Amino acid sequence: MYFKARAGVFDETALGDLRGCANHLMAASGTDRTSLGHHIASAEARGFILPALRRFFASPLPDLFESRFGKPPALTLGFVTIRRQAPGAPQTRVGWHLDLNFVYDQSPFLVAWVPLEDVGRTRIGLEVCVPKRQTPVSDIVAPWVRRAAAGGSMVFTDDEVADTFGADGYDVRPLRMQAGDAAVFDQFVLHRTQQLAQATDVRHSFEFRMVDLNSLPLLALKSDGLYCRRNRSVPCGIEFMTKQADQPLRTVDEMDLDALRTSVSGDARSSTQPASTTC
Repeated sequence: MYFKARAGVFDETALGDLRGCANHLMAASGTDRTSLGHHIASAEARGFILPALRRFFASPLPDLFESRFGKPPALTLGFVTIRRQAPGAPQTRVGWHLDLNFVYDQSPFLVAWVPLEDVGRTRIGLEVCVPKRQTPVSDIVAPWVRRAAAGGSMVFTDDEVADTFGADGYDVRPLRMQAGDAAVFDQFVLHRTQQLAQATDVRHSFEFRMVDLNSLPLLALKSDGLYCRRNRSVPCGIEFMTKQADQPLRTVDEMDLDALRTSVSGDARSSTQPASTTC
């Protein structure tokens, strides 16, 4: 399991671009959750998406991935998610879960959860399950695998978490974070929407999901997807690639993004991402 909390990843100028992207895409979607991949075929939306992507690749977050896996990351755009969490919307809160459903294996993967406002006091943030003793990854994955095989819910109760670690074998760590901080973790860290009864304000967040294009997850190999990575040799500084199931990656010019179908864009609301596993 890998987890790091990083303060001040995005300054106010960078946050302005992230908030501009979030506000535009959320208004266009009319929902409390959307993805960059769902909007990438819109030239108007790309005017907000590209600045947000540049801010990500200019941040320390790609270096965390490279230092862990030895390769620079790509973003899987269908799973770069923007989320609105209102205090009075308990139905959008998610219990204990893993992000293993985004990969289905142990391939290189990190998610960076970035709140766009301060969280942990009046806005709902995240809580992380912290085992008190070393726990084999297999013990954490086994209940998930059983659920996946049975087609059941991928969200776990407190009692089920206690069955894995022991009733006194883990702590629940609420993450009190400022706007622009980041919580970075892999697919084996149990986490949930924070239980914060006194929340009064809405929060928005980005989830940047990073993969290694040379070692794509099992899920990516079996499905269509859209990826991007930093490439200073292309005019916009961001190189886009599509992948159809069982086919190799193919570079796509920015002007050709207009022709992409949503299914190729990797819509975060598609069947490849269960709606119950986003915080």
